[in-house]
Amino acid sequence: MKKLALFLGSLLVVGTAVQAKEVVVAPVEVSKEIIVVAEPVVEEVVAPVFKPTGYVGVEYRAYGETEGHGDKVVKNASGNAPDDNQDQWNRGENNYSRLETTFGVQATENFKLEGRIRDYNNLESNGGDHENTKTGTETRLRAYYQHNDWFTSRVQYRDEEDDSQNLEYQARFTTYKNEGGLLSSLILAPKVYHSFPEDGGSDYMNTIGMDIEYAGNLPLGFTWDGTIYLNQNFYGQDFYTNADLTDSKDKEFSVDWEIYLYRTVALYSTDKYAIDFNFEGGYDPYTFGQYDKYTEKNGPKSAKTTYSLYTLLTLDAEYKVTENFAVNAGVGAEYRNWSNTDQSSASHWRWQPLAFVGMKTTF
Repeated sequence: MKKLALFLGSLLVVGTAVQAKEVVVAPVEVSKEIIVVAEPVVEEVVAPVFKPTGYVGVEYRAYGETEGHGDKVVKNASGNAPDDNQDQWNRGENNYSRLETTFGVQATENFKLEGRIRDYNNLESNGGDHENTKTGTETRLRAYYQHNDWFTSRVQYRDEEDDSQNLEYQARFTTYKNEGGLLSSLILAPKVYHSFPEDGGSDYMNTIGMDIEYAGNLPLGFTWDGTIYLNQNFYGQDFYTNADLTDSKDKEFSVDWEIYLYRTVALYSTDKYAIDFNFEGGYDPYTFGQYDKYTEKNGPKSAKTTYSLYTLLTLDAEYKVTENFAVNAGVGAEYRNWSNTDQSSASHWRWQPLAFVGMKTTF
């Protein structure tokens, strides 16, 4: 009996040991996942270095005689007036040439300088009467400083054909911009202006006012632009508003209106060559003044409302010599009411032929 108890006890110990062995939990393997976090790549933005740019252009243009007026003005027997059998209409400015030089440079990101020099010369074969031709030199210089996207200052200096000079300052505000629109830009430019004669005498004029510049696009490929000049003028010398020279004034408000239409038709073009037909025309300008002006007793008046209306048609051929240098030449004709501009009598329109050759280089 004692042996049996020992035997059963041994079996119990062995069974317990086996059970204990079976419940042992195997070790758990934990995978180690390595996560690599990429650092953001920062690209260094290098601002482009400003480089001055500009252009120089030269054009020679010759004007012939206005239509139907190749005849010369012949004095009557007394030598005091043209023969009554001749057309008394003003013949305009005939047989003269214009050598025009233009240039411009964008000197800094904010400062720009532009210039235009026009030299007029008489082409009359006999070198005679300058009443119906144009002579002299006109110089115009403009400096711009762009303060920001909507405000630019402009200073202008002009030396006119008669050697009078003038200075002007404009504060130019870009109030509207929409490329491709019917109205693509609108600039309001308050200004002050001073002109003075060659001898520096009292025949000067001071002006305060504003220019309204506009431009836009029209159907059928036409574009348009122009300026309305609002001027309050103050004169150094009085002028007269009646034929008796009894009513003198020294100031006047006037409005000048310019509006032009443009259209270019490309007739032929390659990488090097281009032939275009160009149209332009409009009021150049339409002037509305306060008074008719008289300078001599019972003499002729300078009408307060005048206009010059014109159409210019040209055929222009251009050859691109290099990427930055091109030459061009062309012929055309201008149809205008010329010097007879009084609104009440503007008539006798005439054609005037012209030809031109030029070049332009950019840098």
